[in-house]
Amino acid sequence: MYSLVVATATAAMAMSTALAVDPRDFEADLNLPGFHFVPYPFDWQNDPNGPLYDPVHDKYHLFYQYQTPRLWGHAVSDDLVSWVQMPVAITTDQWYDQGGVFSGSGTVLDDEEQSVILTISSSDNTEIFVATPKDRSDPFLTEWELPDSNPIYTTSARDPTEIMKTSDGRYRIADGTADGTAIWECMGCETAEDIISGGKWEEIGMYQTKPDGQGYWECPDTFPLLGENAIDGTWVSKFSMSGDRYYLGTYNETSGEFSPYDLEDRMYDSNSKFYASKTFLDTRDEPRRVLWGWLVCGNPGESEWTGLQSAPRVVEAAADGKSIVMAPIPELKTLRSDDDKAHYENLSGNGDDVKELDFSGRMFDVEATIGGDGASQSCGFRVLWDGADEFTDVSIPEGTKSVRMLVDSSVIELFADGVATTTFGLRTKAGSVKFGLLGDCVFEGIDAWAMSPYEYDASNVL
Repeated sequence: MYSLVVATATAAMAMSTALAVDPRDFEADLNLPGFHFVPYPFDWQNDPNGPLYDPVHDKYHLFYQYQTPRLWGHAVSDDLVSWVQMPVAITTDQWYDQGGVFSGSGTVLDDEEQSVILTISSSDNTEIFVATPKDRSDPFLTEWELPDSNPIYTTSARDPTEIMKTSDGRYRIADGTADGTAIWECMGCETAEDIISGGKWEEIGMYQTKPDGQGYWECPDTFPLLGENAIDGTWVSKFSMSGDRYYLGTYNETSGEFSPYDLEDRMYDSNSKFYASKTFLDTRDEPRRVLWGWLVCGNPGESEWTGLQSAPRVVEAAADGKSIVMAPIPELKTLRSDDDKAHYENLSGNGDDVKELDFSGRMFDVEATIGGDGASQSCGFRVLWDGADEFTDVSIPEGTKSVRMLVDSSVIELFADGVATTTFGLRTKAGSVKFGLLGDCVFEGIDAWAMSPYEYDASNVL
């Protein structure tokens, strides 16, 4: 349906200053997603790192674990939908990152310069170090440098969070450890220079101690929960261990301790292959928390790429204020095709048999409402990759009233009343992708749109 053929490297470099070059060839790679981020050159990709909104240049940045040994890849966007591929941001050229540049976060400080600092961990869970833009006036923040003061502290931890600022002006970072999420404070720090100078950071205790018997808490994320249903003072304590898990509770700034409301953790996504997620505070308009997650999908069909970033999701409080709901960012709707849309009303499933609909597309977006008491136990969608021969069944949780499904070549993201489930498929034959209904529930309304791939400019790396 879409064919964007790779230009030669020579031609690409000649055009790079004047013409965007999209290297994706969807006909050659049937499983290549069109609106889930895959870096170029195609290679290994895992944890999202350092996502941030830069208010100085009004641009979004995404960093991610890339290649082996791990580096930090980098991409820039004006809208969180279409992307400009940037050169690798952080490489292994220092004594503390020889084993790979592992996971971390990004922070835009509230100082006059709105300084940008990336917090990063070494491969041996020992050093925490930082990177800063070489030229803050560059809209794309193309080049990054590692201050001579690195590492800013040494510890038995990894995956530092963004730099948090308390109400009385103290700077803190949380890390993942074998005991839970630890918290560090920059003693007497007032400026960006203080933060990156090293020697001022001290561990002040545990943000949250893990329950007995659990494994390593990695990729922590700590932030106040937003949304009209959020209970005042509610914070999130997220960690990665057999999937992405979280608690809601309160945060004591004085002690640095988090106190969960409930004893049991919940999952961001019911599939444990949604992993190592990272949020950032998007302040372009009304503040919102935007989340990225690593989709652990291997290299479908022996593709040249391995691993995906999820579609960006808005994270906010559920109606009861005691759990989290998610939805794809509204900007993704700009990829919908109004000329290739289908609408259905009052459709019932066929029980054990699939009720195939007459809509198709390489990638598509579906919104549906379910009548009565919501989805029955057997309710779901069947995504048909090639007629009846290749398909993936997606269950809709019982009682669901409203559902959204993103289908993008080999990946499916389902949002059932805001509860997320990621599923993977595998295409081996060319042809249109369709979907059908499973179970006996009644769909009051279904809208389906074909989706276009996002615009992707890789001329900087060709």
